[in-house]
Amino acid sequence: MPGIPSSKARGETLRRSRGGAWLFLIVLSTLAYRPLHALGKSDAGAEPPSPQNKEWVLSVTALDVSALPPALQLLGGVMTRNLVEALKKVDHRVRPEEEYLYYTHYAWSKSQAAAAKTLVAKREERDKLLFGGNPSWKYQKNLKHIELEIEQLEAALLKAEAEIPLIAERPVFTFSEDTSKGVFPPPPKPGGEYRFCLNHKADAFLVGKIAPFHGRLYISVKLYTRYTGGFQYEDGVIFSNDQMVQVVDELAKRLVNAVSEAPPASLAVHTIPEEAILLVDGAFAGRGEAGPQEYPPGAVDIESFADNHQPLSISLELSEGERAEVHLNLQPLTQRALTLQSAQEAKVYQGGLYQGETPLPVAIPQDTLEHIHLETTDGKAASVVIQKPDGAVSSPTALTLTLQPDYSAEEQRVEKSRRRFYSAYGRFWIALPIAFVINGIASAHIKAYNRTGNPDLYDGALARYYISIGTSVVAGVALTETFYRVFRYIWTSGEDAAYLVKP
Repeated sequence: MPGIPSSKARGETLRRSRGGAWLFLIVLSTLAYRPLHALGKSDAGAEPPSPQNKEWVLSVTALDVSALPPALQLLGGVMTRNLVEALKKVDHRVRPEEEYLYYTHYAWSKSQAAAAKTLVAKREERDKLLFGGNPSWKYQKNLKHIELEIEQLEAALLKAEAEIPLIAERPVFTFSEDTSKGVFPPPPKPGGEYRFCLNHKADAFLVGKIAPFHGRLYISVKLYTRYTGGFQYEDGVIFSNDQMVQVVDELAKRLVNAVSEAPPASLAVHTIPEEAILLVDGAFAGRGEAGPQEYPPGAVDIESFADNHQPLSISLELSEGERAEVHLNLQPLTQRALTLQSAQEAKVYQGGLYQGETPLPVAIPQDTLEHIHLETTDGKAASVVIQKPDGAVSSPTALTLTLQPDYSAEEQRVEKSRRRFYSAYGRFWIALPIAFVINGIASAHIKAYNRTGNPDLYDGALARYYISIGTSVVAGVALTETFYRVFRYIWTSGEDAAYLVKP
């Protein structure tokens, strides 16, 4: 049986166990410190680590317009530039969790690879000392120096493995270098998307295509992102040529939301009066009320107009996910009644809108300039701009306008020459086809008579021959008159231009 240890032996055992416990606590505290440091904890007074990947770079490629006819292929460059202008509204991107983890792992792996590569190179340098042919004392000296460096590099590798890099959660949105210069490269071939991002130092790129679609056009866009390794977002719109502006605005709005990844804001606008026109960021939004519609976070300009009311415009700063509602009350303009009169009955246009015929009472706003135009069926007209009142107590209630010919004598001469030229030109293009047709018919009858010698065809062929000569003479007279009228028109225009510039 083992003997009972003495008190001295028990004291020595206790001291050893206490020393082992202290060593265990030190190691445990060191291991516990590393994950805390990796999560961004630092010693008191130390600056927090600076985040990496502070920018999110987008490259925009040229739209594929190969399916369009040559006359419409310029549309690709126009729409690409419009989309780039719309994307300039994006200030930053909110990284999704998957993207944040991707760039964290990418930066972590990169830092470990760099530390390991440096350590391997230093170890190879140590191994080469054996073949350096140096004396023993110099070899030992160099070996000691390299061993110290290897220890430091091993510690740096352990630190790189333990410290998780900090990635910017809201990187600044920017374009790649070529896109910023207005250069749009062709999209990459399938399978080369990731390499395209690396070559252009971009986190994502945009591709698109415009193709004909049953008499209209179809535009589709796709957004490729590095962290997904595929196309994350796709969209398309069918439109006609006269809808290009509205299509670009709508497509750009969706694309801005996809690029920013920020929760879109919602905006609803209500106006008094109900017939007021609403513009949001320069685009028509409705009458009386608009929305609620989604808009990317940022500044939004709202404008409202209504007849006989003061226009109103405001700017808002929409936050992410905000639900904003705006009520606009346009102030009515002060008006006064004014009766328009003229020597003969004339049509009245107020601000370009037809109001009726004279004599006619109209309402004139007192705080703005108002244009009144009168026009008769025989070419006489009169115009007046009613200015802002000068503060007089009383204002006239009736206004008589003097009607005058719409053209001066010189302008009438030019207009008359122009009309005559176009009339002669039109007559020539009517007479010329008729002359060709009649000449062809006459030639056919003459050839038929010459080939057959049938006397019954002679009279018909002769009559058509004289008719063809007559139509040719008429076409020649029309051509001569056209040349005369065009030279007359040029001469008259030159005379009147010289007259107008005389001092």
